[in-house]
Amino acid sequence: CSGKVYYDLVEEREKRGLKNVAIVTLEQVAPFPFDRVKTILEKYSKVDVGDGVRPGNVIWCQEEPKNMGPWQYVRPRLVTTAREGLGSDVVLRYVGRRSSASPATAYAKVHVAEQAAVLKAALVGQDDGDWSLQRPSSLLGFQT
Repeated sequence: CSGKVYYDLVEEREKRGLKNVAIVTLEQVAPFPFDRVKTILEKYSKVDVGDGVRPGNVIWCQEEPKNMGPWQYVRPRLVTTAREGLGSDVVLRYVGRRSSASPATAYAKVHVAEQAAVLKAALVGQDDGDWSLQRPSSLLGFQT
């Protein structure tokens, strides 16, 4: 992840008492720190990175919509780092808001519901079975 969502994820992880979730923030994306990312991927070598087709448990989380923020820039560089540096094909999962023409929803309740959905999906996965709030939209951008 990158930006403020890191602090939201850390806070939510502590609330949920999760001990098996590592959160890594990447604050400088240009020039891309290939060596630092490789070191972090080596540190978490037991994490399922996928098999080149199916996504594993490596997630990029951002609070901006999918077509905004660093996702489009970072994704190919993370894949290249894993492929060239570690010799494995990583398939990243994107967790964040769906693509949008506007970075904001204009409704506070919708923003809060989307943010809660993003945090939950990033930390425990996507499970729509126990939603107490109606989803603000059918797609929040959880697809790969």
